Amino acid sequence: MRRHSLAMTLGMLGIAAASFAAPAKAREAWASGNLEKFDPTAKSVVLKQGTHEMTFTLGADARLMQGTKTLQASDLTGDVGRRVKVRYTLDGATKVADRIEVQGNAPVSAANTAAKK
Repeated sequence: MRRHSLAMTLGMLGIAAASFAAPAKAREAWASGNLEKFDPTAKSVVLKQGTHEMTFTLGADARLMQGTKTLQASDLTGDVGRRVKVRYTLDGATKVADRIEVQGNAPVSAANTAAKK
């Protein structure tokens, strides 16, 4: 009886240790819209989806891409207006971007359209 009790106690301790050993991985999500603003000092990106805006903080190891080309954070200042996809996780209430994909060509501005006429 004593062996059975000891084995049961050790088994329950093993289960409890296993459940605390691996922290839960943060759930990833994607958002897409137009790049509204990039703040290089705060390393934050504002994405606009219609009238809704979402603000993301760039993670320390964030990958910035345009197709197969790797971008630097400073490149985002010239990409305002472009369509982007952002992969992020939540850290409390902060959305932390670990991947930003800039899509398409340069945004069409009114000045560019008028120059073509």
